[in-house]
Amino acid sequence: MHAQIGDWAMLEQAAAWGIALNTPAREQLAHYLTLVYEANQRMNLTRVPPEQAVGRHLMDSLCLLAVYAPPEGAQLLDIGSGAGLPGIPLAIVRPDLRLTLLDSHGKTVQFLREACDALNLPATVVHARAEEWAHTPAAREQFDVAVARAVAKMPILAELMTPFLKTGGVGLALKSVNEREEISQAAPAARILGATLELHPITLETEQGTVERAIGLLRKARATPKQYPRAWKQILNRPLGGKP
Repeated sequence: MHAQIGDWAMLEQAAAWGIALNTPAREQLAHYLTLVYEANQRMNLTRVPPEQAVGRHLMDSLCLLAVYAPPEGAQLLDIGSGAGLPGIPLAIVRPDLRLTLLDSHGKTVQFLREACDALNLPATVVHARAEEWAHTPAAREQFDVAVARAVAKMPILAELMTPFLKTGGVGLALKSVNEREEISQAAPAARILGATLELHPITLETEQGTVERAIGLLRKARATPKQYPRAWKQILNRPLGGKP
């Protein structure tokens, strides 16, 4: 099945981001995509066709490392992980990272556990809602890095991500280039939560040609006030510093 998935030559662009992809990492990435598309036949993990998977899944995840390289042994949280993106590809190319995958859907969580076992990938998989788990001692301000892809608008995402970060930690939100204004509008929310917000554009080569992406980077400067994150209905109806 590996030969049917994407254009593996696209992985070469990772070298420009300082990512060294050895043969075991390439094989593990191929194994991971095979697991995703096998499971996708019985559950809805992705709408991306297999022939576009390398660019739209792997490179889309790994480009976060072009913007921020986590320190050795960093605790990394993938919020709303879904099929394991971007967390699993990041942990494959950076096996020193201590990965936690967070998702609220039971079937998805089961897939993540099975995939990590099949890949022999050390990871913690948590079945919980982000806005609830962030208030537990095991999670609050325990992570060096938090990542998210296609989870929510940036003002909402800032409230979900920042409470998990240690002071000095970094949150990375992968967005489309059309969402640059949305990222910028979340700066007031970031300040309320104890962070600053940066916008980083990045260009990817995919199976469909050149794609422009935008990454919202949160840098946590101080502890997040205890009332955040709020209940989901409050977050959704009254995003901090932004419009629903």
